[in-house]
Amino acid sequence: MLATCERRPLSATAKLFCFKRLTVVCTLLCVLSIATPAQTRGLDQSPPPPLGKLVDVGGYRVHLYCTGAGSPTVVIVGAPYSVDWGLVQPEVAKITQVCSYDHSGLGWSDDGPKDSCVLRVGEVHAALKNAGIKGPYILMGHSLGALVARLYESQFPEEVAGLVLVDSAMPLSIVLAPPVGNASAPSPSPAPMHTTLLRGLDSDPNFNRLTPRERELHNWAKSRKHTAPQSTDEIVQHCFSELASVIKEHLHSLRDKPLVDVSTDEDRSPDYVEFQAKLLSLSQSSKEIIAVGSSHYVIIDRPDAVIDATSQVLRSVRTNSKL
Repeated sequence: MLATCERRPLSATAKLFCFKRLTVVCTLLCVLSIATPAQTRGLDQSPPPPLGKLVDVGGYRVHLYCTGAGSPTVVIVGAPYSVDWGLVQPEVAKITQVCSYDHSGLGWSDDGPKDSCVLRVGEVHAALKNAGIKGPYILMGHSLGALVARLYESQFPEEVAGLVLVDSAMPLSIVLAPPVGNASAPSPSPAPMHTTLLRGLDSDPNFNRLTPRERELHNWAKSRKHTAPQSTDEIVQHCFSELASVIKEHLHSLRDKPLVDVSTDEDRSPDYVEFQAKLLSLSQSSKEIIAVGSSHYVIIDRPDAVIDATSQVLRSVRTNSKL
């Protein structure tokens, strides 16, 4: 139509039509030329630069983000994404080196084999070794990550100096147990921890405490599609099966390694309290910190409690003293 307008004499009506058509085209070109970075990223699917570096773990790479200096190194083994520790990692980095990790298929990490607790332990072990991060480490794990930390210690006890467990995932046999004395009753709704987990960290009212850039990276990471997904329930069950086969959760299996258990006051049911007591019994040097007013996502609701727990374990390791 524009070519036609240019090539032959036109009536006044035709000229007006061509002028309007040309105006529309120019307007569209102008809109495209001033599109915001966020809009153009919707068209350009290239990932944002990683916070840390990608480390080969045997045919694929995982993301390891290390900041700070000093020893022992605190290693965050999950969950959720490495960027979600933005309220904790910078503060811990002021007192020692701290590394966060994205397991395969999440964040900047490559896709890997079918997800499992054993796979995550292997990835962390290989990533630390290949990145030249020397142990022994203080392992920190939130939710499912707490199980990964415990399983790592059971497989590589000489590499672990202490643990910080943040609202550890519980066995589904506890979470979905029928009321005591009524075994035939239908299973109740998931406990708050699992309900919050289903909603996701970005649904927490304190999600805005992360910086705009961190929130943007979280949403990008969440949009990634895992090639071999497994439900959280499946992974949790697998983790507890592996732990049971290795350590039987016997008394003081960690000996006197410092352990701080960060729990919440969201659901102090008898089963929850009993589970926390079992965690404390794993070590002869253990302590519970209750993050008052926190949901399952303690790392953004009460990051101060997590930082305090880490500081106490770090001090215990450095001074060779009990909690």
